[in-house]
Amino acid sequence: MPLIHNNEVSAAQTPLRRRTIITALQWRALLRSPYVFLLAVYVVSRVFYYLLGVRFDSRGLPSSLQFIDVELLRHHLLQSLFYLHWQPPGYNLFLGVVLKLFPSTYGAAFHAIHLVFGGTVMCLMFHLMRCLGVRVRIALTMTILFIVSPGVILYEKFLFYEFPMIFLLIVSAAFLFHFFANRSAVCAIGFLLCLFLLVLVRNQFHLIYFAFAFALMLYFAKHHRRLVTIAGSVFFAMVFALFLKNFVLFGHFASSTWMQMGLGPLLLYQMTPEERDPLIAQGKLSPAWDVEANAPVAIGDVPLDGIPVSSYRPYITMPPKTGIPVLDQELKSSGSVNYNHRGYLEAQKLYVKDLKCIMRYCPQAYLRSVAIAWFTYFLPSGDFPFLNKNLPRISGIERFCDIVMCGQFKHTSTRYILRKMSPLAIIPYTGVFLLVGLPALFIFGIWYLYRGVRRRTLGSPQALLLGFLLFNIFYITATANFLSSYENNRYRFPIDGFFIVLAALALEQVIRKSFRKENRLF
Repeated sequence: MPLIHNNEVSAAQTPLRRRTIITALQWRALLRSPYVFLLAVYVVSRVFYYLLGVRFDSRGLPSSLQFIDVELLRHHLLQSLFYLHWQPPGYNLFLGVVLKLFPSTYGAAFHAIHLVFGGTVMCLMFHLMRCLGVRVRIALTMTILFIVSPGVILYEKFLFYEFPMIFLLIVSAAFLFHFFANRSAVCAIGFLLCLFLLVLVRNQFHLIYFAFAFALMLYFAKHHRRLVTIAGSVFFAMVFALFLKNFVLFGHFASSTWMQMGLGPLLLYQMTPEERDPLIAQGKLSPAWDVEANAPVAIGDVPLDGIPVSSYRPYITMPPKTGIPVLDQELKSSGSVNYNHRGYLEAQKLYVKDLKCIMRYCPQAYLRSVAIAWFTYFLPSGDFPFLNKNLPRISGIERFCDIVMCGQFKHTSTRYILRKMSPLAIIPYTGVFLLVGLPALFIFGIWYLYRGVRRRTLGSPQALLLGFLLFNIFYITATANFLSSYENNRYRFPIDGFFIVLAALALEQVIRKSFRKENRLF
């Protein structure tokens, strides 16, 4: 048997040692990755809030007016989605699929999905900041401050539209950037898919929103233009089909018939008795005001979140039964109001009449509504009454953050007392820092984008990414504040991540400018 010399043994072991060293270096690099650090912070923060008693809140599933009856989601999902007119079908499809897959553990399933959403939002926010040239330390700090804030925690643990929406917006921004940066066909389809899902989730994202974003993407896409055209046209056709279906079945070319039922009561409540009573006496206002004022608050022991369609019976022609539960049920199996009943389509005609009357004879009611909308828009995101399960458990942390980070120096559990105050007196009750900071960040973003494009210091992918952030901030802010009221800080929450990215970019520019001044001095 031949002898093996020591140098031969060393040579034979060299590849193994090299692989071991490389693996060790890879692990060390992985552990030093900012994404690993972010995920560690995410896990620790969620454990911390769990120890404080924060739990996932799915109580609204049976009763929320935006959701289809749970029993119909479980047993008549496709039929109910097809005949759903009150809301776009996307979020109810999500609810129904989870209920079918996890019939007894759906709460844990929803929670797990929200945790995945939260981790993804965190990592992609950091990534977007880095794509815009923000240094690692600033990007890490701003991302962590956002993801561990009480507002994010409260919405992450709340079964509603807001958290899926912030997820879709952040993911769509990342897809858009990488489509133009890396010429990735997958990212092009991913971006258009996210926009399509946004339209399906909330009626705030209209067919026009999708068409405008698609047209701009097609205009700037110098590569994969054929793919973008085909994919975008397919998604646009599906959105158009949803609008057309609602027009054929219900007479509304929209993804939702909510608008009139939402705006009507909103403006009726903003009228004073001196403004309202003469219009009622002259027959200019419909009997809808009486329905709003005298609607029952409960049926038996079950509280009502809305006005049952039976309250409108003296004033409308009730449609005949269709044999389709989602259109025929006046109340859900939980006892809450089913706003998808066909009778509400007749009730909407009363509100359309009232809207025209109010805008003609009492436009100040609409102006009051807009003023309230802007006030609530600048409230801290966690200042929302439906978050009442978890808010008391972290009220101290939430109140501290509201003061230090948002500038809400005064707080009231009921906003009705604010109506008696002067405009200057109510400012401390909103987020003063948000009132000043959010418009300033939006203006900074426009200036930075304009300067970067003009001086060619901003790459095309970065410019398009920044333009997408600003476009969504403008669109969501405008549609929320001019078409709704009261819950506008909730409507703002999905774009809070975009504001944080702008804040990190602004801080980066301030630091760079200060360094340039120091270098000039020395």
